[in-house]
Amino acid sequence: MVVVSAACIGVSLACLCLWYGEMESLHLVRWGFMGGSFQGSHVQLMMVVIRGMVTDVGGVLWHRIGSSKYGITSREKLTTAGSPCSMTIQELWGWRLILGVMGSFGIYLVDGTYLFSVMTGYLSSRLPYIWLAHVASQREAAISRALPGILDLLVICTGAGLSFDAAINVMVNKSPANPLIDEFSQVLHHMRMGDSRQAALRRMSARCRQPDVRSVCATLIQADELGTSISSTLLLLAEQIRISQSHRAEARANQAPVKMLFPLIFFIFPSLLLVLFGPVFLGGSF
Repeated sequence: MVVVSAACIGVSLACLCLWYGEMESLHLVRWGFMGGSFQGSHVQLMMVVIRGMVTDVGGVLWHRIGSSKYGITSREKLTTAGSPCSMTIQELWGWRLILGVMGSFGIYLVDGTYLFSVMTGYLSSRLPYIWLAHVASQREAAISRALPGILDLLVICTGAGLSFDAAINVMVNKSPANPLIDEFSQVLHHMRMGDSRQAALRRMSARCRQPDVRSVCATLIQADELGTSISSTLLLLAEQIRISQSHRAEARANQAPVKMLFPLIFFIFPSLLLVLFGPVFLGGSF
């Protein structure tokens, strides 16, 4: 009996290794790493294969719900976050499905309650959305910090006689990488692919939820429609954005005393009272 069990386990492991080898070859070809050109470690190779399999699983689900409101909402969330780690919408839904099943099955094994396991599975499936929201907030903060400097660079380029397209090209090639540069790079790519300047800027406004970026896109579209000077428009925009950012920073600073009340009342005051009056209650003296 032991020999038969060991043989079954060995055959299962061999089949698993063969299956993983096939999956590895398939996903290396899909990701463009053919002929042994993959230069990463074994862990990175495993992540490529795992992401490929998750994408396949999510693709089956996405084929059914892609046109629904849930699919549209998830695509908007992924676009707002900037598609981190080159994540596709199929991979996002694959991770949602896998995390939901794992969370539900794990809680069902531990607790045995069907309703609680279903609720846990649903909450687990929301974890990728929480991660995307965190990435999107960081991305918006980085865009907000980089926007005035990028506008100043555009003012310098357009003031030197360059067109708007050439100014964006110079800015993309000379500036360090950041989310705002990536957005302008997509604008330049769409214009090179045949889109008009207004259409490319509207796409950028739809991708970015940051109010200042939307204001910049709307102003540039209006300047292009009316034929006004882009350089002077960008100069005024940069000044207005700096003023609005300064006002928002002052508003956050004014909220600091209110936010400090909770840790002050529940953490600092009890410790202070314990140090001051603790010896008295213990029978000691100051």
